[in-house]
Amino acid sequence: MKSIWRFFASTELTIILSGLIVIDAAWGSIVSMKNPATFQALDQAILFPWLFSIGIARLNISLWIFILVFLTTIFAINTTVCTLDKLYSILKDKRPWQSLFPQIVHIGFLIALLGHLVGSIYGFRSPGNIVFQGQTIQVPSQEGLFLRFDDIEMKTSRRAGLEDLKTKIALLKDGKEILKYNIRINGPLIYRGIAFYHADQGEAPTGLILKVDGEDFRMKFGGAFRAKQGAMFKLGNILPDFAMDEKGNPYSRSEEYRNPYQEIISISGKTAWLPLSGIGSSIKLDGHTIELADYINTSYVALNINKDPGIGFIIAGSAVLVIGMALLLFLRGERAELVRRIEN
Repeated sequence: MKSIWRFFASTELTIILSGLIVIDAAWGSIVSMKNPATFQALDQAILFPWLFSIGIARLNISLWIFILVFLTTIFAINTTVCTLDKLYSILKDKRPWQSLFPQIVHIGFLIALLGHLVGSIYGFRSPGNIVFQGQTIQVPSQEGLFLRFDDIEMKTSRRAGLEDLKTKIALLKDGKEILKYNIRINGPLIYRGIAFYHADQGEAPTGLILKVDGEDFRMKFGGAFRAKQGAMFKLGNILPDFAMDEKGNPYSRSEEYRNPYQEIISISGKTAWLPLSGIGSSIKLDGHTIELADYINTSYVALNINKDPGIGFIIAGSAVLVIGMALLLFLRGERAELVRRIEN
């Protein structure tokens, strides 16, 4: 047992591990540059679930991560044993309290490393959640918790471009509003360990303004409306790249919006296809002229929603590490004497 303890308390082991980690990380940086798509996807995933699914299936690009995890584990054990060994020696020999400063740094590192371990196993990452203004969506993996996008404010200038952006959102729990917040580009909302980041914004069509026999109707996609004389119509499917087959049946040649058409269904069951490429296009259906007058555009935002249960450990560990470094720099040995001279 003593030989095992001495092995993990060895300074030589620390040096060897540090060198191996650097070499492995250099290898990993080359692999990452050669496989950017895979590692961009990893950036949006939880590490260990990814490693033991996709990582095992693609060892040719993930082996360096398994090695890095192994080396970091040994390095953490080495740091823990060294720290305990030094603390025991300091307390036993009643050394000056300044001797504890390096161990404070080590403890901060271990706490932060624990936070990264917890975050690499648990939590979730959900990128690109698109929410239209006024829409409510469920927060991923959080039953009963919903997010509503209320408004967006942008401040721009000719010189600086986008100066400020506020994404106004509200959180609802079991149907009741519990929080309102303005998310900024570098100012996410963090609620009970869940972080909401602004990723993108814009406008997209969410409906049509149709002119039927001189009367305007504002319709969301999939909606229905009643025209004059009781005629009823419904918006059906949209074919993004409209074409007709040999039998005269409509279909889409691709998923890209090259030639979009809107299906309109009458109460009698008849259908017609309205071109959406330009305002002013029209069709006749059941004796009524239906014209595309305009589009209904609605603002949207794309939010990245992540939960990292280890973030508290990371923040606490980083704070302890910084405090330990400050103590080492200013209150130990010659530097402490220099600080005292300056103060005097």
